[in-house]
Amino acid sequence: MTDKEYERLFARSPQEAQNVLFDQYFNYVYTIVFNKLRSCAAKEDIEECVSDVFADIFAYFADGSKQNENLKGFISTVAIRKAINMFHSLTSKSGRTFSLEEEDTENLRDDTDIAQNAERAELRRTLLRLVDELGEPDSSIIIQKYYYGMNSKEIAETVSLEPAAVRVRCSRAIKRLKDKLAELDISLKEAES
Repeated sequence: MTDKEYERLFARSPQEAQNVLFDQYFNYVYTIVFNKLRSCAAKEDIEECVSDVFADIFAYFADGSKQNENLKGFISTVAIRKAINMFHSLTSKSGRTFSLEEEDTENLRDDTDIAQNAERAELRRTLLRLVDELGEPDSSIIIQKYYYGMNSKEIAETVSLEPAAVRVRCSRAIKRLKDKLAELDISLKEAES
């Protein structure tokens, strides 16, 4: 959906526009928020943040405001800012602080080979591109399972499928991914490292 299409739909029926926007961008927003908050937030905090993101977006359009960028970019900006605000709120409440004093910088040094890091980064980009080429919902299932460590039941809730269907789609998607990697002469073991 483009931003102009959304504006026309919102002018015709705000409730329908909100439902369409929520359905289309829920997984996208959830992934952004989860990625920012997974180290410090409970599932309930993440879900609350996702709800807050959509509440802000809906309020923004209800006020008749217009944004100058594309809709997806606007939504990602709102999601990132909300998640960062919640991150700061949660970490300051828990008393956790992150220090970069001189003795702590010793732990941040990376003694690995720069060429090896570049090769791994290129491999990751290739792998993400291939996962993206699987299409929805398969790409979301693979990312949520292997990147975020979510189980089939949790994934099923985000992609509106049954857990058994998620497992079947996941195994088929992995097979297709292996085939795509083989075409590029990359083994899955090499891609996992």
